[in-house]
Amino acid sequence: MAQNIIYYGPPGTGKTYLLQSMLNDYTDFDITDAQIISAYTRNSKEWLLIALIILQNKGKMQATDIQAKVDSLVLRTHVRVSSVLEKHQISPSPIHALRENPRIFFEVSLGTGWYVDRIRLLKHDPHFFETYLSTSDVDKRYSFVTFHQSFSYEDFIEGIRPTYDAATHTIDYSPKPGIFKLICEKAINHPEKEYAIFIDEINRGNIAEIFGELISLIEVDKRKGEASELSAELPYSKERFVVPNNLNILGTMNSADKSIANIDIALRRRFSFVPMAPDSNIILRELEIAGIDAHNVDGIDLIALFETINKRIEILLDANHLIGHAYFMSVRTKEDIAIILAQKIIPLLEEYFYDDLQKIQLIFNDLDSDGNLKPTAIYQNSTLSVDTLFPFTGEYLLDDKKRFFTRSPIDDNALRQIYEGITP
Repeated sequence: MAQNIIYYGPPGTGKTYLLQSMLNDYTDFDITDAQIISAYTRNSKEWLLIALIILQNKGKMQATDIQAKVDSLVLRTHVRVSSVLEKHQISPSPIHALRENPRIFFEVSLGTGWYVDRIRLLKHDPHFFETYLSTSDVDKRYSFVTFHQSFSYEDFIEGIRPTYDAATHTIDYSPKPGIFKLICEKAINHPEKEYAIFIDEINRGNIAEIFGELISLIEVDKRKGEASELSAELPYSKERFVVPNNLNILGTMNSADKSIANIDIALRRRFSFVPMAPDSNIILRELEIAGIDAHNVDGIDLIALFETINKRIEILLDANHLIGHAYFMSVRTKEDIAIILAQKIIPLLEEYFYDDLQKIQLIFNDLDSDGNLKPTAIYQNSTLSVDTLFPFTGEYLLDDKKRFFTRSPIDDNALRQIYEGITP
């Protein structure tokens, strides 16, 4: 049965990354055994052999089935699949030496089958698909769209979008299908397969305007073939339209932009909401893959820093505005941490606390017990003095004003100050 799901959470919690990783489930590669054997013969990379076999099998496969397939190819060398999966899987190992790059294989849960993380695969080899699968047919059973304020019903369902015909020198005003109608047509024509439409930033669009009368048709029990099947006549083409029951609608929502409570109630009733919270364990895993201890990045405990910042934000604001783990997954040195704070985290906090910037100093532990700036303060301030700047103010009642700015550079002591002395 079809699913309508929205993954929601603060910025940087991997919502878009999750959607991108789901593309595996809706992409079919027509890979031949000859292509797999040729690629392995040329490179002798066991992880490449297994990755191609999994992709050949629609992107998911049990380890025993992978081994059976490898054996059937009659290669010159024996490949122990379980060992290769163990060495190249994403999850951390108690003994770092057991893992090797690229780290691209994963199981959603134990025994569910092995997948290839295409995003990590392309990071390791940006030309992977051109090199090994350029001659393969690819069936993409999905559409990907990002909602924004000017996105409309005409873009999503159907509308009149004039097109110029150079051959006849005429303008065509016939109704054109939108991205949702097109994927629905594909799904209806292939009921034996699952299809999906991925909607990033779904809450940034005007839901009532974009979905129009189809907001009722997307309900799971109103889909084609269901007991309560519902159809509607489209206003432009006058066609009867029904949403297929083999189309999943998967979206993301940034909770810093809008909370679930403020989402259109019609949308809330038709979707399941899955929270995605900041997770320091993901930072630990990602840095471990790069051979770095997240608790000791050149002497800085990145995990303590990350968790302390978020706890303070939750007290001063709410859980919808926390900092996501994705901001810190690329950290390799203490200088990286300082740059991320200065160029990404502080501008975001300035947006969150635009009416009370001193709260940013509380988040970074910049003030002493008397409320004065510490020598190691990250978010500093100076005072614009009225008496100094204006010899005469007339009838205007002007107050001194604080000017806030970021310390440059942000050194080791400033970074440690954020979390040191804090009870876990």
